[in-house]
Amino acid sequence: MRPALLWTATGLVALAELATAALILAPRVDPAYRAYFIERSSDCWPHKTDGHYALGTTVSFIYGARPDFTPNKICGWFYPGPQGTWSYGSYSLLRFRFAPAAGPLRLTLTAAGMVDAAHPVQRVAVSANGTPLGTLQFGTAAALQSLAVPAALAATGDIELRFDYPDARPGTEIGPNEDSHLRAIRAVTLTLAPA
Repeated sequence: MRPALLWTATGLVALAELATAALILAPRVDPAYRAYFIERSSDCWPHKTDGHYALGTTVSFIYGARPDFTPNKICGWFYPGPQGTWSYGSYSLLRFRFAPAAGPLRLTLTAAGMVDAAHPVQRVAVSANGTPLGTLQFGTAAALQSLAVPAALAATGDIELRFDYPDARPGTEIGPNEDSHLRAIRAVTLTLAPA
């Protein structure tokens, strides 16, 4: 092999190696992928969902109950159990796509909090499409609470609900067989209905 060709081939291999190293050190990926898999700054890996929903339907978070919340689940939820579904991480997301409504909606959530004597309340800051709706508080027993959803959001027919948990605690506080991921509430049912 001629020396000039050898040097050219060596240079091309070196450039390919540098390009590969650059991709490994600073991969160009979706921000959600980066936060979940690379930086580990989020517990929320977004699932693809169509979010189909008929206004007024009560969806269940209880294993085997119908209709369940799975078609609306984006992220931040454990698997359903016999008493409901625990939140997972510092926030959870649900999507609801429906026929646009002419007026405001009422969001109703039945849930219980991961609480004890030292932490008697779990706060849940709820927002829709980035607009704060209010903060709910849950204790030991499952309770029904509600918030208003403005008409402007209802008219879009597409609402992404975000539940932020400022008081979330490790699941290991429930018992020795639980994992360490943050938990806040055990959701039981949710309804979006005309106000």
